This record gives sequence, structure tokens and C-alpha cells, in this order.
Amino acid sequence: MKLSLFFVFFLWAAASHSADQTSCQDSTEIFDNTKVQTISFDSTCFITVHPRNSYVDLIYRDFLFDNFGLFQIFNSYGDGPESTTTAAREYLFFPRSKPTIEYNYDAATKILKVVSTSGKVFSFKTEKTILVEISGTKIAQDYTVSPSNRGGIEIVSNDGLYMDGGFKIGSSPSQRPSNKITFNDRVGNKCTLLNSDVYRYNADNDPIFKYKDSQLKAFLKSRCPNLLD
Repeated sequence: MKLSLFFVFFLWAAASHSADQTSCQDSTEIFDNTKVQTISFDSTCFITVHPRNSYVDLIYRDFLFDNFGLFQIFNSYGDGPESTTTAAREYLFFPRSKPTIEYNYDAATKILKVVSTSGKVFSFKTEKTILVEISGTKIAQDYTVSPSNRGGIEIVSNDGLYMDGGFKIGSSPSQRPSNKITFNDRVGNKCTLLNSDVYRYNADNDPIFKYKDSQLKAFLKSRCPNLLD
């Protein structure tokens, strides 16, 4: 499965984190066309949301969350080298006030809800594994899986601080230190920085987010004074 290209990377990066994830236990559940996996690795908890029919043509979009605030949108563009037929878009939402991530499923509505560490609720229609809503966030979505739409999900507005980690074909966008990232506050102010400003990199060039929320707040006050608290 092509998701392994990015998921293995996150497993290696996770080894340098520490967090409370006592409620995270490995599991797999099937809801209609959607497979949900919870994976515990060292100090990191992951939830993946994956369409079960992805094997048909390898053209699909799926989603990854971790307990450090990551929301990754993974795209597969069909058969071929992963360097040209996979891509990812990444967002982080703040503050990360919850120590764990979790999900629940409503069989009556066929809606899966993933609750992130920021408290945001991501709602998916399980019959087609489609993201339909993020609480407190307005999104614009292109359901076509294509390299031209940067992952297919854009944030139009949000009720708090978030980081747009960008889009990259062939790898996670956070793996390149020189890539640009953008912090956005609740009224639309923006501040553009580099990955290297917020990530440190280990010997394998895996990115590890540098800051706890209190540290990030102090850093942004210095580097991005236009952003609201």
C-alpha cells in the first residue's frame, strides 16, 4: 500500500517524541468502504482513514492524524513510481490541548468522526471515505485526485491558529528543511517561515517538531508579531 511511504517516515520521526498516549491501542475497524486503523508506536499514536477500494486503480485520497497535531492528506495518482504518483498535504492545528486522538462512528448517519489533539472534529462519510467537515473550519475541497490541486483540501478560514505545511509530490512536505510553511491566525493574518524554523532533523533527515505550545507561542511572538494570540 502506498501509504507506507509516508507512514514509515512518521514512525521513524515519532521515536524522538514523548507524549501521553495511554489510551492508544493498535486496532483496525471497517465502516462501510472505510478502514480505520489506530497504531501505537513508541510515544506516538496514529489514526489512519483509508478507502477500502483503493486497490482498484490506486487512485485515492486518505488521511493520517497523530497525537502531535498532524493532519496529513495523502494522495495516490495510480500505478507507478512513488516519487511521481504519491503526494501529501499537511496541516497542524493549535493549541494542542488534548493528549490523545480518538474516533467514533455513527451507523445511522454513516459518519466517522476523528477528534484531534486540538479538539477539532473531522467528519467523514464512510461510504466513500470523503471528508465533509472540520469543526470550526471552513474548507474548500476538490474531490478529483490530481497533482494539480495540492492535495485537494484547502482551508478557507479557521477559528484559531493553524500551520499550512504545504504540499509535496513524492514525500512528506516537512521532510525538506527549506520548504516554506505558513502560520495563519483566526482573522486571516499570515506569517511565512521555513520548515527548519519549526522542525529539527535527525541523522536520517526526519523532521521533529521543535516546540510545545507554550514555546511555539513565544517563538511566533518574536518571529511573527502580526499574528494574534
